[in-house]
Amino acid sequence: MNTEASEQPPIQTSAGETWTWHGGKASLIWQLMFGGDTVVGIKRYAQERKASFFCLETSTGRVLCDDFLLTAGDENETLVGDGWMIGLETVHGDLLFCHAFQPGSPEHLGIWAVDLAASRVAWSRPDLAFTANLGDALLAYRSIVFVGFPERDYYLLDPMTGREIEHLGTDHERSNQLRDAAKSEEARQGILLPDAAFDESGHVERINLGASSVTVRHRLEIGAAGVPGWAATLCVSAGERLVHEAEMASGEPMPVFNSFLMKERRLYYIKEREFLVSLAVS
Repeated sequence: MNTEASEQPPIQTSAGETWTWHGGKASLIWQLMFGGDTVVGIKRYAQERKASFFCLETSTGRVLCDDFLLTAGDENETLVGDGWMIGLETVHGDLLFCHAFQPGSPEHLGIWAVDLAASRVAWSRPDLAFTANLGDALLAYRSIVFVGFPERDYYLLDPMTGREIEHLGTDHERSNQLRDAAKSEEARQGILLPDAAFDESGHVERINLGASSVTVRHRLEIGAAGVPGWAATLCVSAGERLVHEAEMASGEPMPVFNSFLMKERRLYYIKEREFLVSLAVS
């Protein structure tokens, strides 16, 4: 695993309002979530087929944990999902909940509760699959077979310990009601995601913040070698005044959609795959 990221401190302005963190050479910053005063996420290294977790302080970009590998907790330190097929589900307090995948299927399997700031797995339930975060409980299920047909056997779990609060069984009506009543991750974490649109030149993503706005324009350009590629340019405006501009990507085989968000008046965006940038937006 490339450890270059942990050797590079965040770059900050003198006011501490902007910081940039480098995930490491050839990394791809993938998925972000927010718990407490931290931003957590996954870094993926496609060539090595490895994925690891990181945890940063939201106000400064200070590294609290980097290159954390999710293991099964056995004596061989077996990597969950072969160290590659893993993803994020939700957060609760300081815990980040992760998953692997069912063999040969896009369906999720397993729940691992990770305290990244402490660099430890708090608990795990590899036998269950996550369904919804209900706030005071997690809705999860186990796949079973009844008279030859697949069924889902539902449970409510304590998010801090993974212990069973209630066994709902195959009562799909109640389970569906609980799942439908659960808040979306965006609402729970207070995240604003961009809306997609088109202008006269192509794809546009935008977050409106009253008098301010964050806009990313995606354009197909011809590179120096004559090869077409997608570029993305980010602009932060306060009224008619441009306050921040950055090239997020260039020469990409497809548009880099969904690479920025807002959280509590801070903008977070991924630049050139490897860099996470955050700045205060008034």
